[in-house]
Amino acid sequence: MPRTPMMTEQQPTIRQKLASYLAQLPQPTVLKLASGLERERLRGTAGLPYEMILSGLRPLLASFTGKRPGAPDAVRQFCRPFEDLLVDVDDEGVRQGRISRASVMRVWAWLEDDLMPDALPDLKKRIADHTLKGDDIALRAAVAVMHASAAAAIRAAIEEARQDAAKRKQAEKRLGGESGFEDAREIASVLSVAPAMLQLQAELPKRIDDFGDEMVGILKDTYEELSDASATDALYLPFAVMARLKEPSQILRFVRKVAHQRNDMIISRCDLSVFGEHLLADMEQIAGRAEALRPGHADLDVLLGDVRRFAHLSKGFAAEIDLRRNGEWGQRLLAARARLSAAISQEMSRFETELVRAFPFYQFGQYGRGGPMRPDLAKAPDPARIERVMACLRFVNGVMPISEPLGAQSHCRSIRQQIDAYLASYEDRLLEEMRVARGTARSNAQEFLEAAAGLHETIGENAQAEILRRRGQVAARG
Repeated sequence: MPRTPMMTEQQPTIRQKLASYLAQLPQPTVLKLASGLERERLRGTAGLPYEMILSGLRPLLASFTGKRPGAPDAVRQFCRPFEDLLVDVDDEGVRQGRISRASVMRVWAWLEDDLMPDALPDLKKRIADHTLKGDDIALRAAVAVMHASAAAAIRAAIEEARQDAAKRKQAEKRLGGESGFEDAREIASVLSVAPAMLQLQAELPKRIDDFGDEMVGILKDTYEELSDASATDALYLPFAVMARLKEPSQILRFVRKVAHQRNDMIISRCDLSVFGEHLLADMEQIAGRAEALRPGHADLDVLLGDVRRFAHLSKGFAAEIDLRRNGEWGQRLLAARARLSAAISQEMSRFETELVRAFPFYQFGQYGRGGPMRPDLAKAPDPARIERVMACLRFVNGVMPISEPLGAQSHCRSIRQQIDAYLASYEDRLLEEMRVARGTARSNAQEFLEAAAGLHETIGENAQAEILRRRGQVAARG
């Protein structure tokens, strides 16, 4: 049935709702659902929106550890060689070794409709038949033919498009723009070395906590064997492994092994320098995002995640190779640290203001600005301001352990001392007010005290929070 305009308009909303629902499912249910859908699609069962549901499941499946069960169809077999390189969103632009998930089905449709309209349907049928029959040998042969044929077809089409502006424009339109065109080129490169990629996937864990000598050796041997035939395509082997590393900077262990060097000034000029460039680019982009934030409007939990990632990358980068301060990489790393440190300091400079807004004082008496201060209990605490202060405290507490290599240690310590001093003063005076306050003021005072206790709990000071609550109970009885 043709889609009506209303159906087309509703499609994104339906997908969003479906993705939200699927994200709530437990892992066993997700695996069972994916496996069942794949098998029914292989059997040719009609009437289900397979692609819509599976597209919502793929990001979840990618996050799971261990071997994924199920009966992979032709599309999943098509993706297997480059599955480690897939990213949900690539906001940082085209980058070698990263392929947007959104590009996969565009490239597949391009193959089905334009590049392999006769061969691909036959290959899909063979793959489905061999999978359902459990004929692993015939299945591997059919999948290998699909990978090789698709790589050749995409490469030929891309080469033709590069020589003809009109065809280039048409291909980019079909593939979602220049980034989609580049994704297609990378997919072809990976598919051209699919046997080596699949072999490496089988030999290495899906999640690598520590990239030890044995695993480095496996990658080195596979890479060097492949690089004799195609050095450019062989780079996708370490890119795939890098995506599996808990600490991405450990890919430099492989670079050192191949280059037989630890010196960054030499490594930065070899063929594998792209991996150091990737790590530096990630750190520079984190610093750039932090610089672009409007102070007081940032999501501090997201920023803290970025700062932690920067610290891990920076520490790992410096640990894996010998950086020279006067070298290009050393200079870039120092510059990125300085930019991030400045952004962190600028953001934290507002934290005391946030605290004063959430836990306000007012002056009384005839002494002007130097007069006595009392907690302002005219209004109950503002939940949004309290939550903002909690985020500020979580941020300071999270940054403190990693502030030294970022050059922000002094500022973090100063801000934390200011916050602690203000809170201590506020709590003491709040307890004094609780002894005499009545009615609404008493109720508001109790809410402020609970909010202050919540701040202590936010940073793990549970004992201090409990002591404050007990002091509040005593003050209320007075």
